[in-house]
Amino acid sequence: MPFHGFDRIMACTRADLARWLTELTGSDHGIAETGRAELPIEGGTLHIETEQMPPRRIALMRAQQLRVVFVPPEGREAEAREWVTRFDRHTQRGGG
Repeated sequence: MPFHGFDRIMACTRADLARWLTELTGSDHGIAETGRAELPIEGGTLHIETEQMPPRRIALMRAQQLRVVFVPPEGREAEAREWVTRFDRHTQRGGG
C-alpha cells in the first residue's frame, strides 16, 4: 500500500474519525470535541490535528470534508508512517 503522506483531506466528520480511532486504539483521544489528539507511538507522541472543510459538491451530492494532519515526533517519521499506514488500511472501504 503506498504511503499518502501526513496531510490529507478525508470524506468524513470528526465523529467518524473518533469512531475509527476508537476502533483502532480503544479510545477516541478527545478528537471529536477538540479536533486534536495525541497518540503514543514508539519513541514519542503522534499529534493529529483536524480542520473542518466546506462540503464538496459533485452534482447534487454533498460530501463532508475534513483535513487531517498527522504530526510525527521529530526523528520518528518511520514509526509515524507505519501507524498512519495502519490507520489508512483500517479506514479503507469495501470492494477490490
